Amino acid sequence: MAYPVLSRNPSSLDPDGKLEDSTLRSEFTAGYSQSRPKFTRLRRTWGVSYADLPNADADTLRAFESTTLVNGSAPFVWTHPISGITPTVQIIGCISFSSSADKYGVTQVSFTLQEV
Repeated sequence: MAYPVLSRNPSSLDPDGKLEDSTLRSEFTAGYSQSRPKFTRLRRTWGVSYADLPNADADTLRAFESTTLVNGSAPFVWTHPISGITPTVQIIGCISFSSSADKYGVTQVSFTLQEV
């Protein structure tokens, strides 16, 4: 399953993504600490925002989240618009949609993607 094609690229996007802290740390009463990796690989997270996304594109994202992704639970392939990489990701939380009374026909959209 792939991310839908929209009429514009995100207005705000981290080009490399943020690496997740995957270290488990334990502190001991004598002042020692112990650490180990929690995962065998590092997962990246991207914050994605669209300013003034046309309502038709916002409706496409709403349908994608609720039907294709089964309310955001299913993973999908996303093509990063800057680097061109195609990681398999999931939406963390819900897609946020907000409309402004002074801007007709457009919606502000933001969400977070995490590699699976």
